[in-house]
Amino acid sequence: MIPSVLQRLASAVALALVAAAVASAGSGAPALAADVAAVEVTNHTVATKCAEEDNVYFTLSAPKVSHFAVEARAVPYLASIVRDSTLPDFTDCSFGQDWAPDPHPYVPPTAVLYEDDQYILKGVVYPDFWRPTVVPVKVGKLTQNFLHLVQLWRKTASGPVEFLVFYPQDGYWRLKTLPPLEMKEVAYGSSFLMGPIETSTRPFVAYKSVEFDPKRLSFTIEFARGGKAVATVTDIRSGHARVDVVLTGVDTASAEGFAALRSMFVTPARSDAAEVRVRPSAGGQQVTTSIADFTSAPATEVVFGRSMPSIHNTSAPDIAFTGFSTAP
Repeated sequence: MIPSVLQRLASAVALALVAAAVASAGSGAPALAADVAAVEVTNHTVATKCAEEDNVYFTLSAPKVSHFAVEARAVPYLASIVRDSTLPDFTDCSFGQDWAPDPHPYVPPTAVLYEDDQYILKGVVYPDFWRPTVVPVKVGKLTQNFLHLVQLWRKTASGPVEFLVFYPQDGYWRLKTLPPLEMKEVAYGSSFLMGPIETSTRPFVAYKSVEFDPKRLSFTIEFARGGKAVATVTDIRSGHARVDVVLTGVDTASAEGFAALRSMFVTPARSDAAEVRVRPSAGGQQVTTSIADFTSAPATEVVFGRSMPSIHNTSAPDIAFTGFSTAP
C-alpha cells in the first residue's frame, strides 16, 4: 500500500523529532576532528556455501587513529522490498552429523537495565556462550556481571524498536536503522568489532568492563589488553544510524586491527554484504569491488553493502566505517 501524503508528512515530522532528540542526547560526545586519516582495509574472507557462517572478515588498521564512526545505511532497494526474508538459510550447511535446527528455540531471560521516555536498555542471559568470561556492565548504581547480550531500543509511535546490540564477552556489535513507515522493522545483518582484536576460534575483542551513560547515550568500554573506547549513538532514524567512537590507548597500527567487519557471503543473492565500496581519499571517487575480489586498499571511508536484494536478511542495512581521525 502506498502511504498517503498525510502519512508521509507525519513520518517526516516524527523522524525530525527523533533526529533532534538524538542530537540532544549525543551533544556531550566529542566531535570528530577535522583532519581525515586513511586506514588500511584488509580482506581475510574465506569461501563458503553455507549462508549461516560468518565467512566475511575485514580488518582496519592505521597508526594513531583516535576517532571513527560506524554507520548503518539503508540498502538502496529498501523501498522496493515486497517480502523481507529474515529466516535462517541452512542450504549446504554442515554443522555435524547430528545437528538440526531446534524446533523450540530457547527464550532467554531478559532484564531492563535502564528506561526513560525515549530509550530502553536490556540485558539478556543465555545458558552458555562460546567465550565464557566475566564482563561487568554498569548502568548507574546497577552492575551486571554475567550478561551475554545488551540491547538498546528506541521508543517510537509504533512501539519500541531495537537498533543496537553488543555481546560483552566477545565484543561483537550490530547496528541497524529505524524502519521506514511501511515496515515494522529492518533486519540485522553484518557485525562489527572495535578495539584490540584477537583471534581464537573466531576473532574477538576482550572487554574488561562496560559502562552506559544514558545522558550521553554512550558506552565506555575498558579493554582487557589496555586502553578504552567511548561509543556514542549520535544518530538514529529511518534510513540511517551512527555510532561515533573515540579510542584511547589502543594500538591502532596493529596488524590485527582496531576495528573489523564480520558478515556472510555466498553469492550476491545470498549475502549480508556483497561488495566493498572504498573512498581512497577525502572527497575522492568511490570504488566498488565485490567481496570475493577485494584484497586490500587504503580508505578514508569503506562501506560493506549490497546493490541487489538478497534472500538473506533482505532489509539489513549497509555498514560503513568513516570519519577516521588522528586528532588527540
